[in-house]
Amino acid sequence: MPDTIPLQNWLRYLNQEYLTTFIQDGGTAVKFVVTPDARRSDLASALQDRCMELDYLFVKLDAIETRVHMPQDIFFGLARQIDWRLLARRRILELAAARGYQVEGIAPGLTANIYQRIAHANNLDAQPFRIGIEQGIQDTVFKSVEMARDFRVGMFQLCLGEDVSDRTEYTGQPLLDWLTGANTRIGNVRPFSIYTGINRSTARYFIESALHWVRDVGYAGTVILLDNSRVTLSPNPRDRQRYYTRAMAMEHYELLREFVDSADHLTATLLVVSTGTEFLNEERTSKGYGAYPALQTRIMDDVRDRNLVNPVASLVRLV
Repeated sequence: MPDTIPLQNWLRYLNQEYLTTFIQDGGTAVKFVVTPDARRSDLASALQDRCMELDYLFVKLDAIETRVHMPQDIFFGLARQIDWRLLARRRILELAAARGYQVEGIAPGLTANIYQRIAHANNLDAQPFRIGIEQGIQDTVFKSVEMARDFRVGMFQLCLGEDVSDRTEYTGQPLLDWLTGANTRIGNVRPFSIYTGINRSTARYFIESALHWVRDVGYAGTVILLDNSRVTLSPNPRDRQRYYTRAMAMEHYELLREFVDSADHLTATLLVVSTGTEFLNEERTSKGYGAYPALQTRIMDDVRDRNLVNPVASLVRLV
């Protein structure tokens, strides 16, 4: 078909034009791909493999499992797939390396006290070393204006919480519960001087902060694969899985439109929305993108060649 492109060909362009260049340099792009059901798992596997090769954080969201019309659920779905303690350790290692300490051979995935590991590797007492690193955490995390205030306070506390041993209890669990939506009660994190809940109004700032933090601790960036094919499903199949009303679909499209419009607020991020052919329905009364012209006009083809597909267009159709 003239308006489609093979998956592997599109992935090659995605790799050349975005993953190894634009996104690695800090840019952000939002892509919509109409994917045949049989190719959906191939797309996810190929993207995940490439992310591992290039040191991207890969996150997969599915409209069946995540309420993709709710921004806070988008954040919680993202947060549940992030190893927050690993990110904190990467920051500690980065700060130690920047100060000339020997960190070679110390993996951030260690469960032991990373402060003690670095101090031991450099023949130092752990306590003075920790005090020096804590100042660096204050300067680069607590005072970072690129992240929302309560988010950066949380990351600062998570970094400090890595000073834990077999004889002491890990103190960061309330923060992890707050980030992942396991316990959203603000009273649970108030002892950390956090006063803002993660909700519909604030979720966007937390998403932007999290994507910045992932990049800041050394990842090449973040690739989010969002499968929204369930959103366009109509009528209700009554299969006991999540069903989106037309109103919910409109909320989801508004959220996607906001991601497109605020792409410059996101750091080193590629958002790939994998969808089905129903998404291309242009009828105003449908659940396709024609029902929300503000999104349709942002991603539709202005000019389309009869024989060639633009592989870097916002919307592509895969085979």
